[in-house]
Amino acid sequence: MKKNFIMKCVAALAMLLIPLPPMFVFEVAAFSGFVLWHYLIYYAVAGAVTASGYLAMSIRSSRHTPKTIFLSNMLIVGFGAAIVILVAVISSVINNVLGENGFGVFNFCLAFMPAVLVWYLLGLSLEKNKFDEVFTPVWLGIYLVGTFMCYIFCCVMSEDKAYLNDSKNKIAVLLVVMALLTVLLINQSNIQSQIDRRRNTNLIVPKGLKLYNAKLIGIVGGIILAALLLKDYVAAGLTWLVQMTLKIIDAMIFNIRFQQTDPITGDDTKIPDIDIIQAEQSGKDIFVYVIILTALVLLIVFRKKIWAFIRKAAKRFFGKYSVDDNTVNEYDDYTDSYETLDIKQEKIVRESEKDCLKRYRKTKDSTEKFRLGYRLYAMWLSCRSTEDISAMTVEQQESVSDKLYHGTGNIKAFGNNYNKVRYDDRQATENDIRLSDSLIDELYK
Repeated sequence: MKKNFIMKCVAALAMLLIPLPPMFVFEVAAFSGFVLWHYLIYYAVAGAVTASGYLAMSIRSSRHTPKTIFLSNMLIVGFGAAIVILVAVISSVINNVLGENGFGVFNFCLAFMPAVLVWYLLGLSLEKNKFDEVFTPVWLGIYLVGTFMCYIFCCVMSEDKAYLNDSKNKIAVLLVVMALLTVLLINQSNIQSQIDRRRNTNLIVPKGLKLYNAKLIGIVGGIILAALLLKDYVAAGLTWLVQMTLKIIDAMIFNIRFQQTDPITGDDTKIPDIDIIQAEQSGKDIFVYVIILTALVLLIVFRKKIWAFIRKAAKRFFGKYSVDDNTVNEYDDYTDSYETLDIKQEKIVRESEKDCLKRYRKTKDSTEKFRLGYRLYAMWLSCRSTEDISAMTVEQQESVSDKLYHGTGNIKAFGNNYNKVRYDDRQATENDIRLSDSLIDELYK
């Protein structure tokens, strides 16, 4: 549990966020708007409910007799039902105390009852050993279905209830956060399964791979969230930049008109009146525009140095896969456990003509038999030639056999078919076998 404590916290965070889409719809509808400090109270309750579920499961795990196990199971079920009923009772009492300033009890219970139930089940599942048993694919499916239904509801009801537009945006941002948490959990679970599978084997997993992937997912997720949350500001900045560019171009064109050689009339020289405050603001905008333009030019000019600095910083941030720098370089890029492999050298024994001929007679595979037939032919040729037959091509061996072989076999067709079988990955045919058999019978009578 200590080894995967951080990932179990991530899985618990994902479970804590599952009830938020219904709460963004029904809780907001109950109070006619989003109130941030309400959620601080809700998650304080979530901590208490999760702790109670964890305590109940701990009691259940410590029981061993059938009677005590049954009683502990009844305690878990009864406590969960009591929590759900308590939500309805407390919300009704608070609504009656507030009187006219109360809220929609039904909407609030519809949002908060499933939330406390999920948090209670989270406390029960935290007793398990693996983090992938806390946030399971079933919970992910429940979250996706709930998010889709709540988003559609917000889209339909946003015209009548304007505050649901804010809920719709929060649901979209929450979906991205949950997607990043799910990717992180799946990635870490896959790496852990590979580590467990390769344990006690010669296969290895690079040390630090889990931390490296977690950092990489965190950086990419941070960029995606920043782009999602700051999209309005980025769009406003780009709009301002385009507008300032057009204004500067317009001012330059207006200045060119004053420098023309045609007769100047009074209307052409008339400059429109500009408010002093507006002129000062325009001067500030031009100054900011010049700074941004200069920064862009410097970014383009020094792009290689900037990219080298980013790579160096990223390398220092991510570190190495392997062990620390003060260890021996021989063990870089490997895991923290090492084995010495005992490699035994085997003596290579060359196959004799007699053994090869026996294999040729016994084999049933036509392709293997044809290749063995050509090997027997090459052995016969090597014994009668002073040249190195093994270093020659099939065509060169054919030219040598023209001087040494005076039989009735078709050596050219035999060599062409061998090229097709060996290099074109073609299966040997019956004609090939007949050609080989006739030649081998003639050479090894």
